[in-house]
Amino acid sequence: MLRGDFKMNVVSMHRVPMPQCQDCPISGLSFCASVSEESLGELSRLANRANFKRGQTIMMQGDVSEKIGILRSGVIKTVFMTEEGDTQVLGLLFPGDFVGRAFESDYRFSYEAATDTEVCVFNRVSFEALLMGSPMLEHEYLLSSLRQMDMMHSWTCLLRGRTARERVAAYFMFSALYEGETDTMLDMSGANPVVNLRLCRADLASLLDMTPETFCRCLHGLADQGAVRVLNPNRIELTDMRRLRHLAGPPLEGLIEGPRLAVG
Repeated sequence: MLRGDFKMNVVSMHRVPMPQCQDCPISGLSFCASVSEESLGELSRLANRANFKRGQTIMMQGDVSEKIGILRSGVIKTVFMTEEGDTQVLGLLFPGDFVGRAFESDYRFSYEAATDTEVCVFNRVSFEALLMGSPMLEHEYLLSSLRQMDMMHSWTCLLRGRTARERVAAYFMFSALYEGETDTMLDMSGANPVVNLRLCRADLASLLDMTPETFCRCLHGLADQGAVRVLNPNRIELTDMRRLRHLAGPPLEGLIEGPRLAVG
């Protein structure tokens, strides 16, 4: 067992040497982009790097908050479970985003791997001590947390006041306008953008506040309108961006500010 009696159900885990932190692909994103070399060394000393397979629970709602993480690769979904056992996907996390929260005794939500993921994990108490010992680090953590909250609010605005079909259209417009801010990967190699979906239909439907059947009906409705073409279940060609924008309802521009924010 590595530092902090790490108990997560991980596929693999190893310590993070300093050179790997300096060369990390998320070193230019969010919190990690703002820390000094000295602070980066402290973070590296505390970090374990953990790998999770798609579908694995990383942190469970209601459990004691022992860990906090920074997502290195992949997509994580933030999930809320009701007392009746129903689940709702509240949002998505992307590389550079925090998984869990500092200064919180219990996990308010569950965090599940929507794709295969890699997370830099810290003992929460040790991470909090590092923040409290450095006003600069604490300030950057606060800014990163606020950006994630802002993105959650933007996502709420995207869903509010739209019909089911408008929400699906808005999701694809969102994917095209803000590549990297959704679960998709955007392929621009052809004449039209192609959205490669990485979430399963059930998760995507939950994220858009509808059933999988409604999502499928809306998707094929957009195809009938000539706005998209379904190449296969996970590849959607955006054939007419102007029509898609019209079908998405209220404008999306202005919902997101800044080059790198997180959903959820």
